[in-house]
Amino acid sequence: MEPGPPFSKMGTHALNPAEWLIIDEHRQRDLEYKARLLATVELVVFAALPGSDAPANELLQLIRECLGEHEIDIPDEFGDRHPLIEAARLVQEDLVILQKIDGSWVLTCGVVCFPSHWTVSDKVGLPLDGIHAPVAHYERELRERVDRFHDRLTPGRPAWRRNWFVVPTAELHLPAYGHQMHVVSAIAADGSPMFIRSERQTLRRLPETDAIVFTIRVQTAPLGVLISRPDLAGMMLDATRSWDRDKRMYTSTGGALDELIAWLEAVVDPNE
Repeated sequence: MEPGPPFSKMGTHALNPAEWLIIDEHRQRDLEYKARLLATVELVVFAALPGSDAPANELLQLIRECLGEHEIDIPDEFGDRHPLIEAARLVQEDLVILQKIDGSWVLTCGVVCFPSHWTVSDKVGLPLDGIHAPVAHYERELRERVDRFHDRLTPGRPAWRRNWFVVPTAELHLPAYGHQMHVVSAIAADGSPMFIRSERQTLRRLPETDAIVFTIRVQTAPLGVLISRPDLAGMMLDATRSWDRDKRMYTSTGGALDELIAWLEAVVDPNE
């Protein structure tokens, strides 16, 4: 008998606009990696439909203003590439723009250099339900709530949420193809070779073009950091134990979900 609904929830929270972007010690590393990907595999990490320039330009100006408030040095002149590429080169976040077309929120352009097993070139032109088609239980439990949330989002009141995966790599660039994920047969006492892959996602409506900006900031840490945080390990354990078959299949753990649960149990209660 499967657990009662809901299996999933959006889990969004109000966001202070001053905390919209995260700027940390990995900024230079992340921007250099983005630049390499945009130079070598642009067709994988960037896609845009005609008519997306206006919201991309608005977003570029907003990002420049935001970075200026954080006293980050930024170029005085724009480059000559699509304005969303110019915007993405300034921040560690990946950037996606959604525009309302024929009553649906459609992905019209995006720079996604650090995806978790998807590619923006495969999603451009799709409405929200098409974008999220692979997500476990999306159609049954989340579609209406997600659509309603986007419709009600207002300028000046951005929102954020966070999700997480456990994967056997710290690699940031994980497209739907091109990166072979090795299968893990065991997790060591120190948590290796697994990493927590966390996505901080934000949604912000642009006041001039009425488009919505979706940002994704990927952060990674060795699974072993949970050894000193059994409280967080317990929350992760509760979540993984509750997953049904569809959720287990959707959430990648390098084929080591049962091993992960056993590892978390040992961290939460090492005396058992």
